[in-house]
Amino acid sequence: MKGSNLAENNAFQPSESFLRLIEQESGQPVSRCYQCKKCSAGCPVGPMADLATNTLIRMVQLGDIEKILNSSRLWLCLSCKTCQARCPNGIDASAVIDVLKGMVLKQGRTPGEKKIPAFYKSFMDSVKMTGRLYDLGMIGLYKIRTGTYTEDMGLGIEMLKRGKLKFLPVKVKHLDQVKEIFRKGREEK
Repeated sequence: MKGSNLAENNAFQPSESFLRLIEQESGQPVSRCYQCKKCSAGCPVGPMADLATNTLIRMVQLGDIEKILNSSRLWLCLSCKTCQARCPNGIDASAVIDVLKGMVLKQGRTPGEKKIPAFYKSFMDSVKMTGRLYDLGMIGLYKIRTGTYTEDMGLGIEMLKRGKLKFLPVKVKHLDQVKEIFRKGREEK
């Protein structure tokens, strides 16, 4: 077609290198997806996300990197594996999403959902400090990171009254082994 920008626009041409990178990193055969939409039909967070699961996979096939990495879909995924269970090709979209989330964080981008990465980091920091989840400490870290100091305060007070939140953390016996796991994880990055 003469004068058409379609062939020149990368958004409409598959990006082999990006697709291969995602397939290699995730271990998922993304190129096999033929858009049956079964993954999207079963996704419990589909109605809240800006992209359907199948749309995200198609964008990976086409190499629409900017839209993918700015999507809230990455951060809303529950990793419930419903997509994989429903996919006739066995593609685990949550594994693909994990790789894409890692790309966002490694590139220092602002996540599509700003509070969710703060929650992940607060959770992991709590486990790193005590060897297990220390709820009150994790909540404190999360509130500091997100600036949501008084949000959910009523719920927090009610949980304290009912004894659901402990003031002091309980550390595991072999905290040094937990810290070693975190150290090895940093080395692999």
